[in-house]
Amino acid sequence: MEPLKAGDPERIGSYQVLARLGAGGMGVVYLGRSRGGRTVAVKVIRTGFGGDARYRARFRREVAAARKVTGVFTAPVLDADPDAAEPWLATAYLPGPTLREAVAAHGPMPPDAVRALGAGLAEALAAVHAAGVVHRDLKPGNVLLTAGGPRVIDFGIARPADATAVTRAGAPIGTPGFMSPEQVTGGDVGPPSDVFTLGAVLAYAASGTEPFGKGPARSRLYRVMNVQADLDGVADEGLRGLIEACLRREPERRPSPAEVLDRLGGTGGLSLQGTGWLSPPVAADVDARTDRPVPDPPAADPPEAPARRLPRRTVIAGIGAGALATGGAGAFLWGTGRDPGKRGRPAARRTSPATPPPRAVPRWKVKVGDYYPDLYAAGGVLLARTDDETFHALDPRTGKVLWKRPASGMSKVAGDTAYLVDEDLDLHAVRPATGKARWTFSAPFGNFPMPGPAVTGRVACIGNYRKKQVRALGLDDGRLRWTADAAAEEGIAAGGGVVAAIGAKVTGLDAGTGREKWTYEIDEGRHPHFGHGLFLVADRRSTVHAIRAADGRAAWRRPGAGQGFLLQVGGGLVFTDAGGGHLLALRAATGEVAWTRRVGTGEGADYGRGNALGLSGGTLYVGCTDRNVYALDAATGRILWRYGADMTLTSGPVGIGGLAFTATRDGHVHALAPPAANGGGHAAP
Repeated sequence: MEPLKAGDPERIGSYQVLARLGAGGMGVVYLGRSRGGRTVAVKVIRTGFGGDARYRARFRREVAAARKVTGVFTAPVLDADPDAAEPWLATAYLPGPTLREAVAAHGPMPPDAVRALGAGLAEALAAVHAAGVVHRDLKPGNVLLTAGGPRVIDFGIARPADATAVTRAGAPIGTPGFMSPEQVTGGDVGPPSDVFTLGAVLAYAASGTEPFGKGPARSRLYRVMNVQADLDGVADEGLRGLIEACLRREPERRPSPAEVLDRLGGTGGLSLQGTGWLSPPVAADVDARTDRPVPDPPAADPPEAPARRLPRRTVIAGIGAGALATGGAGAFLWGTGRDPGKRGRPAARRTSPATPPPRAVPRWKVKVGDYYPDLYAAGGVLLARTDDETFHALDPRTGKVLWKRPASGMSKVAGDTAYLVDEDLDLHAVRPATGKARWTFSAPFGNFPMPGPAVTGRVACIGNYRKKQVRALGLDDGRLRWTADAAAEEGIAAGGGVVAAIGAKVTGLDAGTGREKWTYEIDEGRHPHFGHGLFLVADRRSTVHAIRAADGRAAWRRPGAGQGFLLQVGGGLVFTDAGGGHLLALRAATGEVAWTRRVGTGEGADYGRGNALGLSGGTLYVGCTDRNVYALDAATGRILWRYGADMTLTSGPVGIGGLAFTATRDGHVHALAPPAANGGGHAAP
């Protein structure tokens, strides 16, 4: 719970606003009070989404779905106005941490508590399905632990079991790591899909780790699709057997919620009333939140000043924590085009042109896999990583396959080298032109993601997830140069002779010796990048921190700019996706806004609400959720051309030799030329 900020409303509908419960990608959740004195959680959708017809249809569906469900272990809807300028939804206020917060703070739940949790969630799903609804997004962040048992919240992507998609056709809908195989592949999604994700949630509660691992969304989706769950951390044999049954690939072989209840034997004698079903630390957390006094409303404005309503021109980058969702972001004043907190000159605000931009000219198309490939450029060669864990090297002029090598999802490209991890978990530094290994490094990485590699000077640095170490390998021979104790589970970036390891904090290491140079405190840092002498790291509230490589001090911070993980740096600018289809170009030296532009409207699945960015020379390529690829002048934000393509949103387009390359859902790689390259003519995709 946080105090209200400047610009927050005093009232939403008939509810007096008391405090903030959380914020994230699409709105804010407030603590409110009804006229009769009841405390409620009010979820408000920001203007950018409320103005989008598809999202407004989705929000209406959320309200309708939530109103249908009346189970004990759900959050009842009290009021809503999906047709307001900023749509909102009020539910009962349920004090308590989410399952994700509880496990992150206190570790795995004991077996009896997991059984009680499973019984409550199975009963909740039975009520959801009895109402003819499929939740589609059951995950640890959508489960509240309260003094009245677990509560399933956030019906944002729930739909009737027989409904068709409102979002773009074929797009997976859900959260990577907590989706069913049929969600990933775009198949029929019914009640068994929720049972699959129930199994994943119980595995997380019992082990403290996500059963389908961490890392890029694409890697987790691939593991879900192939049901490659890691259940080693589930020690209780009975729970493990139940989870395995829930995680069966075939929907018809999974138990129903009623059968899950039967296998659990109810709550095992534990009452879900009160906090006795929880471990002592989690129970204390719930009790503390329950006993926390409700804040008094802020002082009223003077009589002559009108009461503030929801500002029409303020875009709030956030969707709720508290009783509706978790995560968050700061605010950015798109309406004014100014950097909040600064009084510099207004930023250039770019709007989409009245006439559509010219279309790019397709040069060639090659199929390399069955699902979205990820693309990289290295040494003048185009590299495509496919869903069958193979790297394909393509001639960018013709699309001819130069070579192929097996490579796991931990494989990366850094500089002019492809770093491929094989099935024996050996790391190979491969020449892009020939596919031949320059050297091989054998290390016991285990089944954990390998942060890195990140290259600076004459070393390539990788993280050892298990041991919380960073290792530096010589670029020429792959020999171990040094090992440093530094957690890097959230990634590594390198530049300017410094290696930044991202864990509970950012640790700057001397690239030559591995000696610690500085540390920087950050709240769950992620998605590190290096450019212009700065390490750019987003925190859990989507604030981008620009950290000077030389001394580890903050050069600037930009709230709400870290929505996307494919941030790009070049030409003195930092390019990022700020959510809702908004692109943001910041001056690397100061963090001030150089220009903004909105392309697309942020429609799509949970992992695809943002745009995927790629930078080549003076051109910014944008893979957008409106199923188009755009090329923009990086200096001004002017749109140069577009091309229709349902492309991957986990890897941005790349540029080589004046051509742009994008990959699509059907496993194809497309080569595109600017319209001028064909004498000014246009070609439809």
